[in-house]
Amino acid sequence: MDNLPLEDFSSPSTALQSNLSVTLGGVSKREGNKMGLLSILRKLKSTPDQEVRILLLGLDNGGKTTLLKQLASEDISHITPTQGFNIKSVQSQGFKLNVWDIGGQRKIRPYWRNYFENTDVLIYVIDSADRKRFEETGQELAELLDEEKLSGVPVLIFANKQDLLTAAPASEIAEGLNLHTIRDRMWQIQSCSALTGEGIQEGMNWVCKSVNSKKK
Repeated sequence: MDNLPLEDFSSPSTALQSNLSVTLGGVSKREGNKMGLLSILRKLKSTPDQEVRILLLGLDNGGKTTLLKQLASEDISHITPTQGFNIKSVQSQGFKLNVWDIGGQRKIRPYWRNYFENTDVLIYVIDSADRKRFEETGQELAELLDEEKLSGVPVLIFANKQDLLTAAPASEIAEGLNLHTIRDRMWQIQSCSALTGEGIQEGMNWVCKSVNSKKK
């Protein structure tokens, strides 16, 4: 049920409650995969049946869907551009982690605001090798940080595609986006490669810490 169509964008709450929700029952068996969502969930110490809502955004071709599939321990050999949205929902040990991966094409971005409600963590993915779009991705991130419904929401920025020789380091991206000026929320920039999986675990560990801190 991945890569759902654009016409379903207007009712995110209904979509998750209906059969569009995907439960990855097989992930828990992959104990050796440290990047699995369930291993992340086990680190979240909170009340029973807590839901953690993660919004995964970024420009098109940034690697969001590949990242999501890495987290879910799914095959990443065949990835197609997200024209609508992908949903991954995992339930285990009293936790429910809902990850919304929304397409990043320019025509889709106005629909992002339909998904801001009740977001616990924002994950923003940047193509570190696409320097021509740094200004564009910076503008989109700045607008997200100004959104009232995302006020105070922790943000993790994945500086993706670090496996490419042309990728800018996370420190350069952080400086270019003036991340040091963010004062109203917890934030972190993490180098990663959605293709190899490098850096993803470190980023998600930070997500766990930020959720726990926010709930206290």
